[in-house]
Amino acid sequence: MPKSEEPVVRPPGEEYVKEVVWSAKKRRFSTVWIVPIVALLIGALLIYKSVSQKGPTVQISFKSAEGIVAGKSVVKYKDIKVGKVTDVRFSDDLKSVIVTAELNKEMKRYLGKKTRFWIVNARLTAQSVEGLDTLLSGAYIGMDPHPSTEKTLYFKGLEEPPVILDDLQGKLFILEAADKGSLQIGSPVYYKKLEAGKVTSTRLSKDGNRVLVDVFVRAPYDKLVRSTTRFWDSSGIDATIGPDGVEIRTASLTAILSGGICFGNFPVFGEGHPVESRHHFVLFKNLKEAKKINYNRELYFWVYFDGSVRGLKEGAPVEFRGVKIGEVVNFFLIGDAQSADFRIPILIKIQPERFTLTGESNTQSSQVDVKIFKTLIDKGLRAQLQSANLLTGSLLIELDFHPDAPPAQLKKENGLYVFPSIPGTIESLKSDAQKILDRISSIPFEEIGSRIDSLLKQLDDETLPQLNHSMKQLNSDLLPSFAKLIEHSDQTVEEMRKNYLDANAEIHKKMLKLLDEITRTSQSVKNLTDYLNRHPESLIRGR
Repeated sequence: MPKSEEPVVRPPGEEYVKEVVWSAKKRRFSTVWIVPIVALLIGALLIYKSVSQKGPTVQISFKSAEGIVAGKSVVKYKDIKVGKVTDVRFSDDLKSVIVTAELNKEMKRYLGKKTRFWIVNARLTAQSVEGLDTLLSGAYIGMDPHPSTEKTLYFKGLEEPPVILDDLQGKLFILEAADKGSLQIGSPVYYKKLEAGKVTSTRLSKDGNRVLVDVFVRAPYDKLVRSTTRFWDSSGIDATIGPDGVEIRTASLTAILSGGICFGNFPVFGEGHPVESRHHFVLFKNLKEAKKINYNRELYFWVYFDGSVRGLKEGAPVEFRGVKIGEVVNFFLIGDAQSADFRIPILIKIQPERFTLTGESNTQSSQVDVKIFKTLIDKGLRAQLQSANLLTGSLLIELDFHPDAPPAQLKKENGLYVFPSIPGTIESLKSDAQKILDRISSIPFEEIGSRIDSLLKQLDDETLPQLNHSMKQLNSDLLPSFAKLIEHSDQTVEEMRKNYLDANAEIHKKMLKLLDEITRTSQSVKNLTDYLNRHPESLIRGR
């Protein structure tokens, strides 16, 4: 049998010693793990900070991304960097360029649907040179943030930088014009020659008949725009020739180059009331058109003139004694092929609201009062062509009373009354000049000349010899007698001078004595008169 092993005798308490040693080894920590753990914590902190501070990533589509470079180009708002471009690529259809940009965290709340992006490059405009800093730093993407509850990360970039940023205070108004003219995006808007806003866009109306011009008027000028405010195109140079000479108007040099708009308030249209944003106004061609008053009543007439109407234009004034009461609407030529008779019907309109006519029964009617019209015609009211400006040769139609004008009958053609006319001033001058020329041409100058020649010949042959003979006889007979008469007259005058005018003449001495006697006598009478005045009783009692 195998020997049974003897039980191992262990010292008392050995198991407790092992447990204590094992527990001591278990609680021990090596310093080798400190560095990895710290690095792990720092990396986790950086990752958390990067993730927590990372801003939104947006995608912007442009037709062209000229100057934009991934990793280099930035996104700016008010010249402060708010993001950077991380990628530039084509769209799937290659029709546009998709720019991916990573924005700062604080811009997240401003990514609304109205937020705008555009590429900023150096460019020259009529007003200024923009984006000069991009020549050194390169192109960048401009941003116009707009807070909104509807967030988006996909945007369509603007092809041109916006004229007005979203944070600018003011109002947007829509102007309706016949054509665009020379207006451009960014063209200035003036009030009393102070820049008050800009043109933000131009587009065609839905019906295609008008051009809509959006203008932004910044505060505080927007409060000056009221319902009666008039806008007019101030582009280029507005030159007019009037009675006071040549008048030239322009808003500024910028308006000449790139166009411009002015607005103003005129007392004749009233004060009006404040208007809200996007209110529609009419854009007038110039200041003259803007000041025009619109009249509701218009009476139309035909006028015929026998002479030429060169210089007459549509819109030419119709005046009564210098006061405008209407204008020319249209005129054309009508001819009869058989009679070779040509006429020029001129359509004019008279606006009764321009003057006051007392005694009219219906002041709001748009029809001609036949009774009043006939009375005026019978009193000699006629239309006449007159010169409006001698320099330009323009004409106007003048209405006035001519009592000596031939009688005219009331006529109506094509539904309108015919206004009787008389020849114009120029035509009358031409007619009078022609009459004078006709009379001059009827004078027999040749016959008169031949008679004058015969008279001169007769004068040389007969009259002059007789006259010479008479003069010779006068010299030989009458002149000596006349000379003797003059000699005797001189002697007579000398004797009269010696006898009467010389100081030693006897008569002169006697005259002096007589004057002395008269003087003494008058002195005595004066003395007597003075004495009687003092002593009137001496007439009774004596002296």
